[in-house]
Amino acid sequence: MTTASNSTKLKTSDQLDTRPGIFGRIVTSTFRKSFNIKHKPPGNVRTCWIPPVVFLSVLRNLPTLLKLRCYLKKERKNRPASDVRILFYSDNLDETNGIANNLRNVIPYMRAHGMKAFLAGNAFNTRPCGVVENGYCMLLPRMFSMEQLGYANSELAIPRISPVLRLLKRYPVDLIELETPSPGAWLVCFCAKIAGIKVFSHYRTDVPTYTRTLVKAKWMHVYVLKLMQIFYWMARPVISPCDDYANILTSELKVPANQVQILPRGLPLEKFSPDMRGKGTWEKYGDTREKRPVRFAFIGRISKEKNLEFLNNMWKKFAVKHNDVELMYVGYGWYLEEIKKFFEGDDSVHFAGEQGGETLAGLYADTDFFLFPSTTDTFGNVVVEAMSTGTPAIVSNYGGPRSIVKDDKCGRILPIDETKWLETLEECRKIKLEQIELYEQMRKNCHEKSRQYTLESSTKTQFEYFRKLKKEYYKLAD
Repeated sequence: MTTASNSTKLKTSDQLDTRPGIFGRIVTSTFRKSFNIKHKPPGNVRTCWIPPVVFLSVLRNLPTLLKLRCYLKKERKNRPASDVRILFYSDNLDETNGIANNLRNVIPYMRAHGMKAFLAGNAFNTRPCGVVENGYCMLLPRMFSMEQLGYANSELAIPRISPVLRLLKRYPVDLIELETPSPGAWLVCFCAKIAGIKVFSHYRTDVPTYTRTLVKAKWMHVYVLKLMQIFYWMARPVISPCDDYANILTSELKVPANQVQILPRGLPLEKFSPDMRGKGTWEKYGDTREKRPVRFAFIGRISKEKNLEFLNNMWKKFAVKHNDVELMYVGYGWYLEEIKKFFEGDDSVHFAGEQGGETLAGLYADTDFFLFPSTTDTFGNVVVEAMSTGTPAIVSNYGGPRSIVKDDKCGRILPIDETKWLETLEECRKIKLEQIELYEQMRKNCHEKSRQYTLESSTKTQFEYFRKLKKEYYKLAD
């Protein structure tokens, strides 16, 4: 085991993580063990500890930051303007979520194609020290963490900043893209500004809506919104994946329209194919007693803000009319046990748990229609993945997923209205059973449409923008 910093000195009895392993993630080196505040449960008052902890951490590292500023300024002069080095920072990389999964695909692709990109986040509280996974993803030692309000199995965390500063000297960067307005991102933002590094952000999480949905205290809604407005004032420009969230940035978060940049996202679509259909993956988790010819699925984080309560109630009314339909939930999250209790004794609903690799691709492909009623997703990786396997998607009329589906050729775009969704499920059942040619054409349309979200096209566009941003900020000539 190699080390990412000074000798780790782990005991043979030490575990790198007390959680079950996460698919596809391998520890390749470790950071030194260091003191950290014991992980805390959620709480409104405890959330207010975060700003002073961030401020004191910046103050403590101020001399080192000023030295780093001088070093980076000299180092940058010795490189051509076209040589762009970027660090992507996201707190919750040590979990299974759309942001983490996307970044863990994008950054290695960039690095494999000559783009100088780095990825960093926080180590989860179950780790005794920070680690590097797969040779490129740095999960930094945490100094403080607490469970996220209304969002179990996710954390608000602050990293220990000294390893970050050592890494920035070893691997100088020109730009830092902050993926979420989290405590660690605030700390990185302040430190980067002092060190003279250009910081900007990516609007990947609809925080105002999440707060309204998951947190009861109204004063907390106001508090979070004000913090978000300040954050996106500091970390401009802000990248948005779609028009809906560009509008939220300008209206709710007060970001000037000329500081919002819409850029495409890409996925490793070679992992998903219509050819995975019919390989027997669904049968491993579905009804083994009788084959139901119409299959629906929800794949993603099993959490309330995905509008799964709406999906549960609607499915109950739909499935009671038909004995030839079934619904599969694929994924894990804090809401999973409640859903299992809700459908207890209902043999039309199945649970495959958290999956990856060929199993996940096979479940997508074996699904006849993908159901995604979320109204809080800024993009919708799972919608693209489903369509890449030829599965039509039924999505809400708000957020990123509707811009992916776009029209009836690849699925349906619906308001959150139970009657409309029930009518559409009836239509889907009829298409699958009685209009085979139409269904097969929809599958072909989905696969073709998904091709516009390749990593190749999205990363090229992104790096062209990064080069422009570097030249403008540092006032560099070609």
